[in-house]
Amino acid sequence: MINIFAKRTTTLLCVMAVMAAINSCTFDDTDLQNSIDDLTSRVEALEDFQEQVQGDIASLQDIISKLNSSVTVNNVVDNGDGSWTINFSDGTSVTIRNGQDGEDGLTPPSITVVEEDGTYYWAYEDADGNTEFILDGDGNKIPVTGEAPRVRINPDTGNWEISTDGGKTWEDTGVKAEGGDGDSFFSQVEVRDGILYIVLADGTVIEVPLTAELAFDFGTDEEVLYFAAGESKTLEYTMSGAETYTITKPDGWRASIEGEGLVITAPASENTFAETEGVVSVILISAGGQSLLAEQYVIMGKRPGDEVFTIDVPSDEITPTSARVISTCKDESLSWTAQIISENLFNDYGGEKSEMESYFLDIIEQSAEYYGFDTIQELLSNGFLYDGSEADDYIYTGLLFETKYMTFAVGMDYDGNYTTDFYWGPEFTTLSKEMLDLEFKIDIEPNATSVLLDVYPSDMDASYLIKVIDRAMIDEEGYTDEDVMTSIISEYGASISMFIKRGNTLGYGQIMLTPDADYYAVAFGVDPALMTYNSKMTKEAFRTTPRQSGKAYVEGQINNYWHDADLIAYNPEYQNYVDPEHHVVATIDLVYNDDAEKCLWVIWEGDLTDMDYFDLYNDSMRYGTMHAKGEAAPLSFLDYGQYTVCAIGIDINGTYGQMHTELVNLTEDGRSNDFPLFDEYFNAYIGGMAYSATPYGEIPDKTRKQGHGKQEYRKAIM
Repeated sequence: MINIFAKRTTTLLCVMAVMAAINSCTFDDTDLQNSIDDLTSRVEALEDFQEQVQGDIASLQDIISKLNSSVTVNNVVDNGDGSWTINFSDGTSVTIRNGQDGEDGLTPPSITVVEEDGTYYWAYEDADGNTEFILDGDGNKIPVTGEAPRVRINPDTGNWEISTDGGKTWEDTGVKAEGGDGDSFFSQVEVRDGILYIVLADGTVIEVPLTAELAFDFGTDEEVLYFAAGESKTLEYTMSGAETYTITKPDGWRASIEGEGLVITAPASENTFAETEGVVSVILISAGGQSLLAEQYVIMGKRPGDEVFTIDVPSDEITPTSARVISTCKDESLSWTAQIISENLFNDYGGEKSEMESYFLDIIEQSAEYYGFDTIQELLSNGFLYDGSEADDYIYTGLLFETKYMTFAVGMDYDGNYTTDFYWGPEFTTLSKEMLDLEFKIDIEPNATSVLLDVYPSDMDASYLIKVIDRAMIDEEGYTDEDVMTSIISEYGASISMFIKRGNTLGYGQIMLTPDADYYAVAFGVDPALMTYNSKMTKEAFRTTPRQSGKAYVEGQINNYWHDADLIAYNPEYQNYVDPEHHVVATIDLVYNDDAEKCLWVIWEGDLTDMDYFDLYNDSMRYGTMHAKGEAAPLSFLDYGQYTVCAIGIDINGTYGQMHTELVNLTEDGRSNDFPLFDEYFNAYIGGMAYSATPYGEIPDKTRKQGHGKQEYRKAIM
């Protein structure tokens, strides 16, 4: 029988004996405690190192992700503790350890990346030094941009293990975590030649470009680019450092980056609303928010120096009513003209330079009519156009003060066809002028066809002009006082000094008025040096007395006429005196009765014998030429055809008589061959007797009066 109690007693006594032995001596546990502390520190170090390695893997993944996204490195900062902070162009940053900065005695796993066909994949170096791709559960390589592998140190084996499924399963790398010298995951960081070089522990080099400095170059050294209408230019620009960019351009222009070039296109000529010049701007914005503005000036037009024409307006020769304009042409083969036009008139026409061809043709037609030509071709061939490199140095007078004028030149042939584009020269503005506080008292004594005026200025030293004008100019036709004064000054032209008055003027007379008609007597101050008015205009209305026909009577006849070709054949010197436009030279024989001392004569083209007598009478008074008894017969240049000759006699008292009207028909068969008779008429003219080159009573033809040459046709009437 087994004594269980005795056995238990024996056991208890043994335990008590041991406990007594323990209690009876002192035990030193210092070594044990140190061992425990060392183990704890070691475990903590392993955990820290494991986290650090995992962080390095995340940093490497971040760097590769930036590289794949074309993010660049703004700068790299040495933190001074063996780490570097990489600042990227997208505003983010990554810090990595550089060189030997790991925990002593701990070796990181040889995690690395391998690039294949532009894609980086995770890999590691095994214990034998072989690089192996890290594969997922399906055996596929894992791109760096995917999920990063996780690492740990196996506590039992002390080896690094890798998980590709978030820590569910682990694969042993065979690489010990202990026994190394503390190498970092990254072995070297270097910035060189615009590249950040990151060298991994296995020698793999990752290159990340540095952020380029914000810069834009249009690819041209030209300060201004010149374009023809609708022309495109492709600029080989360079741009760096920009995350985004914006392009602005003048209205009507196009500008965009296409392929490898910046394409700028000027507006089409039909786009009348487009700007003709301005700035193409490129605004760059970096990833960090910095900005850069680059500008290129563009002009639709020709480059200075390439222009056919030049126009200069000397600033010291601009007055309130005049300006000197000097124009030249570099192409000797061109016929051309240079003109000015007030901005107001230009705007009245429409104000579009692209429509100037139409505007100017209209202006030329009006000018041809004003000068007495039937066609613009006649005007152009009579001095309106300059030839080749002939300079146009012209002083424009009769301009409006404080008015902007535009200058231009254009090539044109003698048929009126444009041969160049319009060249626009500098604009100028006439000066302001000092106006006098000048007034006039005008006493009027009208007669049927004349008037006597007594004029009393408020300033006896002031220069002024007196004139009688048709009241309809202001009351019906809408002329302003300024228009009237400017017109009168322009009419007198360079001879203005002969008509200027000072002090009181008594008995000023004006003849050739229409009986029983309304007029204004006007007076205003004038500056003869500036050829402009300098006071308000005083005007007094009056009416001529009813017609009182006198006894003076003059008959106007054309009894003899010659063809200029016959005259030149007879005497070659006559070729210097003929009119190139009219080839029949007629003598106007004026036969006076005893009461007539003077007469007005005029030749009208065509048969006007059926016209109302008084209408024709008044027109003949207005446009007729004065002739005095005893003066030689006038000569006129005509052509074959019908003409109406009118003559109105005037007695010694200035009373007008009846009008004589005669219809003549000049034919080739009726021309005279009595050349000695022509010599007599011509010699009378040479001797200083009366002569008129005004052929017939059109609207006054300033270009055909004696002494007017081609220069009179140079400028358009605007």
